[in-house]
Amino acid sequence: MRRRPQPIPARDADVGKALRALDTDELRAFISEMLERLDSEARGPIEDALLRRAVARGGHRPAAPSPDVVDEVIEFAKAARRVGYAEPMEVDEYLRRGVTASLAGEHVTARRILEALLLPIAEAEIDLGQHEMVEEMLSVDLYDCVGRYLLAVYLETPTKGRVDAILTAIDKVNGIGVLVEPVRAMEEALGEALPERDAFLDAWIKRLESSSRGEGAWESGHDGWLRAAIEAREGAEGLARLAHATKSPQTVRAWCHAVAEAGDWKKAFLAYEEAVTLAGAGLWNGEFLDGVALAASKLGRKDATKRLEAAWLGAPSLVRLLRWLVAEDANAAVIRKRATAAMAATPTKSRRLLAFLHMIVGDLPSAASALKSAPGLGWSNDEHPGHLLFPVFVWTLARGTPNGVSAAMVELLKQTPRSLLESHLESMDPSAMLSTPTVLDVLERADVRSRVTPNDRATAVDAMRIAASNRTDGVTGEKRRRHYQHAATLVASCVEADPGSVAWLETLRTRTSRFPAYQEALRAALRGRRGNLGMESFTYGE
Repeated sequence: MRRRPQPIPARDADVGKALRALDTDELRAFISEMLERLDSEARGPIEDALLRRAVARGGHRPAAPSPDVVDEVIEFAKAARRVGYAEPMEVDEYLRRGVTASLAGEHVTARRILEALLLPIAEAEIDLGQHEMVEEMLSVDLYDCVGRYLLAVYLETPTKGRVDAILTAIDKVNGIGVLVEPVRAMEEALGEALPERDAFLDAWIKRLESSSRGEGAWESGHDGWLRAAIEAREGAEGLARLAHATKSPQTVRAWCHAVAEAGDWKKAFLAYEEAVTLAGAGLWNGEFLDGVALAASKLGRKDATKRLEAAWLGAPSLVRLLRWLVAEDANAAVIRKRATAAMAATPTKSRRLLAFLHMIVGDLPSAASALKSAPGLGWSNDEHPGHLLFPVFVWTLARGTPNGVSAAMVELLKQTPRSLLESHLESMDPSAMLSTPTVLDVLERADVRSRVTPNDRATAVDAMRIAASNRTDGVTGEKRRRHYQHAATLVASCVEADPGSVAWLETLRTRTSRFPAYQEALRAALRGRRGNLGMESFTYGE
């Protein structure tokens, strides 16, 4: 897949200024002109979004499709079922007629159109040429289509029969593969709360409770619907009741997040503390421990740092380690003391994290040993030490500000890792999130560079050369051309770090002479080109 270039911030600002410079009529004319230039695949989603926005603002109602159009769609669907195939572009166009009917408030028409197409596609009676998911063949928003279909069923069905009707409708479109939380999907399509919402939610909850699977690590689709419905009907109190009844980690998480989003940090602290016990040690435990630490921080509790330490010990990760090491604005001596304590507690066997701790306490040879023994393949694995240690060594050996490819590598150490909790709370006030330092922040505050000896420098260079050689042999041996640039970047970084690496470089060049693509990547890296140097293979964080 062709990678879309990232926007240039300066141009983004210019575009924003240009949009503000146009008056309403000029902007409308410009948009109309640009839409005319787009093909149907690109134009469709933009027009869909435009129509939805106009209807949501209350100033526009599109014209509903005529009965002739409805008949045309139904005949098209029948023909497609007979031959077992339909052109995706035609299906896109007809589904958009159903969306338009829904936006126009003609829900009977919308149901007839959407039902005619969605059901046979879900039942695999109509193939669109997809390999796996239907979404990959269509430009229309299938989630929106399914939501509008369910809304039409809801509005057409008498109150007493709505629960059965919605469950039946969901079952009919289930094969499309679009995950839908029914009530939310319907309300998003309608743009407001459903009519007779509370009565439906009461009946919906009662039905789902009767079929709920109960306790367990993973919730079913019905369990997820039940959780969402109880949250919509009863809020955080209902989620608390359900969390205690089921001990489902997803429900416990939803309860904690609902309390945190309400901004009551005393209740959030208690909820997250209880969540650690309720859900037990597992995939979500670290997130709940993070929540305890976050609430402690927001409340200004004296044990806030202890809570950060507990999160690191209970669910070791680089993010949690970084937070705890520098908590309370720790100085170099305190950071080293905490790192020593972290190794003594042995909460993790991760070679990557242990090697980083060795760097903090000044034991560079142990960190170098981890890098030297790392395999040449598998750098995309979070636990591979290379994608953290190699940039750390590059920074450690640099005299002043790194240049060339080394500069790009050190930039990675300036990225702030993020936790699952922060991803969920990203829409909240940033001050609500735990402060997370970068790797470079911790290295600098621990005063790592100043304690590196000449012997340490030689040891680090040797480890980098071995890692670069192993990476080169791994990717060339398996002919993984997409990673040649990454391996070449490692090699170039070794040369930049130590001019004495030239002889080693020539040996490596000779050994890889039968790989012209790799040789070209190496030449580019050695020129210090700051373009695509394969740095996407370097990641660290959760």
